[in-house]
Amino acid sequence: MKQGNNKSIRIIPLGGLGAIGNNMTVFEYMDDILIVDAGIMFSRDDIPGIDFLIPDFSYVKENRHRVKGIVITHGHEDHIGAIPFLLQEICVPIYATKLTLGLVMSRLEERPPKDEPTLIEISPRDRISIGNFLIEFIRVNHSIADCVGLAIETDIGVIIHSGDFKIDYSPVDGLVTDIYQFAKYGEKGVSLLLSDSTNSERRGHTSSESILSEKLIDIFSLSKGRIFVASFASNIHRIQQVLNAAYRYNRKVILSGISMQKNIEIAYKLGYLSYKEGLIIDIKEAYSLPGKKLVVLCTGTQGEPMSALSKMSNGNHKHFRIGEGDTVVISASVIPGNEMMVNDVINSILRMGADVYYEPGEDIHVSGHAFEEELKLMISLTKPEYIMPIHGEYRHLKAYAKIAESLKIKPSKIIIAENGHILELSGKGLKKVGELDLRRIYVDGTETGDIESGIIKDRQVMARDGVIFITVLLSHNKLKMDPMVVAKGFSGYNKQDILEIIGMCVKEELEILLYEGVEVDKMPCLMKNSVINQVFRLTSRSPLVELRIIEDEHSEGI
Repeated sequence: MKQGNNKSIRIIPLGGLGAIGNNMTVFEYMDDILIVDAGIMFSRDDIPGIDFLIPDFSYVKENRHRVKGIVITHGHEDHIGAIPFLLQEICVPIYATKLTLGLVMSRLEERPPKDEPTLIEISPRDRISIGNFLIEFIRVNHSIADCVGLAIETDIGVIIHSGDFKIDYSPVDGLVTDIYQFAKYGEKGVSLLLSDSTNSERRGHTSSESILSEKLIDIFSLSKGRIFVASFASNIHRIQQVLNAAYRYNRKVILSGISMQKNIEIAYKLGYLSYKEGLIIDIKEAYSLPGKKLVVLCTGTQGEPMSALSKMSNGNHKHFRIGEGDTVVISASVIPGNEMMVNDVINSILRMGADVYYEPGEDIHVSGHAFEEELKLMISLTKPEYIMPIHGEYRHLKAYAKIAESLKIKPSKIIIAENGHILELSGKGLKKVGELDLRRIYVDGTETGDIESGIIKDRQVMARDGVIFITVLLSHNKLKMDPMVVAKGFSGYNKQDILEIIGMCVKEELEILLYEGVEVDKMPCLMKNSVINQVFRLTSRSPLVELRIIEDEHSEGI
């Protein structure tokens, strides 16, 4: 779909609305396309067995010759994780700050693109032309270092993209959100504000990241055994505070988790982390030290089954098993949908006798997203004609709309969009002019595919109702033995009796099909439907049924 009116800008969110993750937005002006962010969304309980989701790149692929660049606001996975997949389809320059580029390069090493991309380092307040767009990068605070918001300028007007932001007056690195630049654009005139809405339901102001230092010091001063700290591997400021506390209390630090090790290495190399030589030690050295001298910095704040903390909590970690006398700090908020996994980990650790500090109520985490008063401040600074909340579930978008209305913004000027909506900004205002039919794309190992595919549907059925395997052996077009029926993950009253009934059903139907001369390769499909119906009548369940017919022309018996 090529833009027909050069006197308008099109905004097409391909992800990031209605859910947390998959952040990606397309901007079109004249014949040029600019992409902002390309992130992933982690798997949920209703999508069993996959690694994560990525945005649907179909529209970008169709218009690849028009794409002039990719701008990245910061280095979180929900903003950079899909870049390796996107670069399989297009090859354009990527613009980002130093730390963000370092994290992007790490992801590209894991999944190299077809062509070597051009990576262009930018700094806050840089102004760069990308095709027909003029971009200024504006520093913002968040839960990772080196974040920026964007001022996207064209002849039609200015669009402010806040990125993920908070307003922290005393950040760990001393670099505050550049309120002056946002206000400068507000005075010039902003046509549209795209604003982070994640914490729109939370009143007041976000606490400063720096307040955690005091809480960590309290925990370290009271702990007599080992201290395990679980944090997002990307939260470099949080990691810095843990390292500072460890140094203060003469403890050595061991890193556990590949992403934790890799991100700390990148951040240290680029100058975003500092610590004394010898503070971080190899696991081999840890065995010679008493528990009161150790801190284990690990991944696993969301209860991920394969994370370091989860393995420690269930006794499957290669090096550590949490026990009595240990202290565990889970320094992160729970992403919606992960509550059960996190609670399971906390309960397991408590059963082992360790002390656990976790949210809520322990003050061992602060959010990286603006609360209500900061969102109001951003609106007041930028004075936008139109507002479109982004980066949130639908309830967050609606709560943000109420905040805007409380500032006397007319409801007609507040756009609640959905992924795939095509919005057009012109002298006549902002309106929806079309919609893309987006698919949900999963990544499973080296495979990618449509979430609505048979593979995912089969997994959902197996997770809910189990699977029944039926094997039939034919010899010279005759049934050689009774059908073999095996069930996995399938439950029901008198399960064995049910399986025997299924076997009898298969045998009777097979004999009818053989008598009627039906071709063998057509039999499984015909018989499966009958089995599915029979199982539902007996159990009110619909397990996955796999039926295989083996022709053995040489068999004389088994």
